Amino acid sequence: MTELNSVFKVKEYIFKKIKNHSLKPGDKLPSNLSIAREVNVKTDDVYEAIGELIIEQVLTDNFEEGTSIKALQPFYYPLNKLFSISEMIKKAGYEASTEYLSLEQQPASLLDAKMLDIEDKQPITIIERLRTANHHPVIYCLDKIAEHHLTCTEYQESDGSMLNAIELNTGHKVASAETEIEAISYEPHISSILNAEPHEGLMLLKVVHYDEMGKPILYSLNYIKSSLVKFKLTRTKI
Repeated sequence: MTELNSVFKVKEYIFKKIKNHSLKPGDKLPSNLSIAREVNVKTDDVYEAIGELIIEQVLTDNFEEGTSIKALQPFYYPLNKLFSISEMIKKAGYEASTEYLSLEQQPASLLDAKMLDIEDKQPITIIERLRTANHHPVIYCLDKIAEHHLTCTEYQESDGSMLNAIELNTGHKVASAETEIEAISYEPHISSILNAEPHEGLMLLKVVHYDEMGKPILYSLNYIKSSLVKFKLTRTKI
């Protein structure tokens, strides 16, 4: 029981330091020995408490930099809503902007055709964008849509919003979406675009958007820096 109390005391000590801003997000944690002396516990208790706080994602451990207070993600992305990325960035108090990396028409691959429910090799419009906050990269977007719904020229003439461009050129609204989430450890091309270090994790959101009739109209792959964006999903018991 004494050992558990000691671990609890260390965790409470760190929580209080965070609460009174003595330790801020990104700050390096004091040495185990100094914490042990401050709290009057064994260094083994400090080690165990830190391990628990790393599991709970209060602390983060980097091989080169040591243990520090986990930095807060500035952006919040609700998974149970159709949510504009620009709106997410602006809501956090940042300036949202877009860098266009490529815009082209290609024949649909077998996967594209399946996701968009079109014929194999049917022309699709592919739009590659980088979404930024205060000109810093946040999300890499790769959007694919059947060319008969939206051409490259039609998108260029739009306000830049995919959802608005779809509604303007097809007369249909995106009414729902299905999202698959995959953790990506490192992807050289995407990580480079996002200025992500090899140890920085990415989250990949594969999203199929549907119109009011329940037909797929847009397939998107969004690579997100997990250090910048947090997700929330509300679930209810059936």
